[in-house]
Amino acid sequence: MSQAHEILERARNARLAGKYEDALRDHLWFHEHALAEDPSLAGIRLSFALRDWIYLAEQFPLARRALQAIRDRDTQRILNGGATLGLFQDISAINSALGDDRSTHELFTQLDTQLPELARDCADLALPALVAVEDFALARRYLPDPVARITALATRVNDFAEEMAKRGNTSSAPQLLAFVLNYAKEVRLVVEVLRRLGEDEEAFKASNAALEALKSDALRDAVQREFDKPGSTIAAMVAHAKAEGSADKQ
Repeated sequence: MSQAHEILERARNARLAGKYEDALRDHLWFHEHALAEDPSLAGIRLSFALRDWIYLAEQFPLARRALQAIRDRDTQRILNGGATLGLFQDISAINSALGDDRSTHELFTQLDTQLPELARDCADLALPALVAVEDFALARRYLPDPVARITALATRVNDFAEEMAKRGNTSSAPQLLAFVLNYAKEVRLVVEVLRRLGEDEEAFKASNAALEALKSDALRDAVQREFDKPGSTIAAMVAHAKAEGSADKQ
């Protein structure tokens, strides 16, 4: 385990022990320095680490203000010329954790006006916030070919499933389920934009493409289940984790 990972664990333990200032100090360090030590923590930094930070903020309001300050600092960096896709990703992830999609929308509208090339690069990341605040017209401008977008997303799922099959490693199953979950979420966003703008025929084409672009029946079934019953993929992930835990104990 890397030092950065240990510090994140230390932050969690400090929070559970009621040592909130220590926990915040470790969260700040992890967010600012973890990737320099271990780039593989990129996903954890913007998911589990932010989730734990929000848990801390529920008990220690200063933690929320600290996270907002990082978001505001990075927003100014973008608007002052330090614009990067990675920085926008950080900001949108923080806003999502804070339940503040409107701030992501406001930043994206500024990029749309001032830095259109960066806005194009960031559009996929901004889409959930645009839908959340119901700016469907702006979202549609960055979905010139919804079916092509869905097909590109399906290719990633197909590629990962094929690689997993070649390895024959069932330990990758949770990752595949995560791909399925994210894919279904992305498709729902695209379809919602089209439907809310009255483009029912395009929405129908996009929905069909979402299944037709998947290469295996198993993938199509998993995605269809998630469409029919949102949350079923998470339930499958939990069941797999419990099964793995039981196997380890035997």
